[in-house]
Amino acid sequence: MGAGHGKVERGVDRATFLKKRGMLFRAVRKVYTMVRLWLLRVRHPGLEFGYHPRIDYSRVRFDTWPGRIVFGDQCGIFGGDFTGEVIVGDRVNLMSPCKVGGSSTYKVSIGSDTWVAPNVYMVPLTHNYKHRDATISSQFVSGGDIIVGEDCWIGINAVISPGVTIGRGAVIGANSVVTKDIPEYAVAVGAPAKVISYRE
Repeated sequence: MGAGHGKVERGVDRATFLKKRGMLFRAVRKVYTMVRLWLLRVRHPGLEFGYHPRIDYSRVRFDTWPGRIVFGDQCGIFGGDFTGEVIVGDRVNLMSPCKVGGSSTYKVSIGSDTWVAPNVYMVPLTHNYKHRDATISSQFVSGGDIIVGEDCWIGINAVISPGVTIGRGAVIGANSVVTKDIPEYAVAVGAPAKVISYRE
């Protein structure tokens, strides 16, 4: 009877130990995350995060010199290059590597619950090239805001051109080059991207 009672106590002690160890691990991870976020904000004024961001610090680069970079709640930032002005909604997942932003004049806006696949390029500036009596480098650049709606999926290797608006719920296929606005819930593929169907 006594031996059996001892086994139960050892089992309870082990469960208690594992519970406490788990609590300690979560506390350390929370402190580590807070310190990393604080260091990022000190290094990059204008960088803001919402509640519970998930960041792969080894694969992501922020640069706020052109403007603010703002992420909403519960965003997954798994790699890439982000340069202000960039406004990101809640629960957005950005895969590695991607290039988003790059202008102080024009912004990139990504709506909540949107997924961005690896190698996506969203830069609101482009080089002018139309006049052949002048070099491309002397024709400066032009641009426009890039707006991606909520609940969108941007496929791998997609390029979103300056001034484009992608409507809510739209899907952009892999390797697509989006040069014109995409309507809500449309599925667009190709270079240049064309609407081939709509989500049901």
